[in-house]
Amino acid sequence: MAASFFLTVPKDEKLYPFNVLREESSLHFGVRSIANQWKDLLQAKPDVAVHPRLLPNEHNVSVVMGLQPSQAWGHGDIAYAQHGKDVSDTISPTEPDLLTDAPALFERVAEGLAEDLSRLKRVWRLRTLAEEEREAWASAGVVVHGPMDKVHLAPGATLRDASLNTEQGDILLGPDSEVMEGCRIRGPFALGEDSVLRMGALVYGPTAIGKSCKAGGELSNVVIHDCSNKAHGGFLGNSVIGSWCNLGAETTCSNLKNTYGDIAEWQQDIGRFENRGRTFCGLMLGDHSKTAIHTAFNTATVVGVMCNVFGDTPPPKHLPSFSWGAEGVKYDLEKALATAHKVMARRGQDLSAKDEGRIREAFKALV
Repeated sequence: MAASFFLTVPKDEKLYPFNVLREESSLHFGVRSIANQWKDLLQAKPDVAVHPRLLPNEHNVSVVMGLQPSQAWGHGDIAYAQHGKDVSDTISPTEPDLLTDAPALFERVAEGLAEDLSRLKRVWRLRTLAEEEREAWASAGVVVHGPMDKVHLAPGATLRDASLNTEQGDILLGPDSEVMEGCRIRGPFALGEDSVLRMGALVYGPTAIGKSCKAGGELSNVVIHDCSNKAHGGFLGNSVIGSWCNLGAETTCSNLKNTYGDIAEWQQDIGRFENRGRTFCGLMLGDHSKTAIHTAFNTATVVGVMCNVFGDTPPPKHLPSFSWGAEGVKYDLEKALATAHKVMARRGQDLSAKDEGRIREAFKALV
């Protein structure tokens, strides 16, 4: 993604822990990043730059695409989009729709999938199933409850005997993805390129799994960013998982208090928990963090980046970045980097010097 597509703005602490090691535009709105969606949209308007948290939805797109040369969409000192480097006219036709905080990633996943569907049909070269195919798919073990034309398959996607429910939304399988035997999926749902939904998985939409992931167990309203694994049993609900994460077998989170009351959420900008009026919120797991088998997270737990989570009791509701275990011990930086190199090498990728620099800066910021 070319840097010229995005304006330079301060990071928003409300997106912690997902903006510690990455650009905010790389966060997912649906199954793909904000950046990739704007890249597709701005092919015809290459001189436009947008705010990295500006969501690529119909509301925002209509304003951005209507900008004239030397014109900006903004308010005061804040620009949300601008056409060209030199701005002579600033307009404020409407309030922008920005990504506001980390839980919004799972709360707005259905909208993200719907907004990106037409673009994904082109980018993923999706084939939409027809009603005439229902019997043939059923004979192969794939039972579809709801409209057939809400199932979309990319080239190389493998769909074995499974139950699909499209009554509440579309189901999209990306290029070379695989749904193994015995899975039950309720849309809206998207499985990214080269990702696998493992045998017997239960998926309640809206849920989106990025590219090169493995997912299993029970998922309900979950966003998993690229290159992460939750391959085994255990429940995740109303949760967001960063990239390069691995959840040990039977890792589970609570997403609802026993009292059914509002949840106190960790606020990084003020360093304490605060009630934000949410009833449902599960696990927020930062990039490169790992969990031991049978890890049980309390409602609205936030885990920073580069953490190794293990212990005899549930972890605290906030684990700072680079935590080793759940007792406040700091992860040795060089060992953390060595693990990151090994994990990425297994996927044929390298930890770039730029990304390693970001990790070192994040570690230094904790000292």
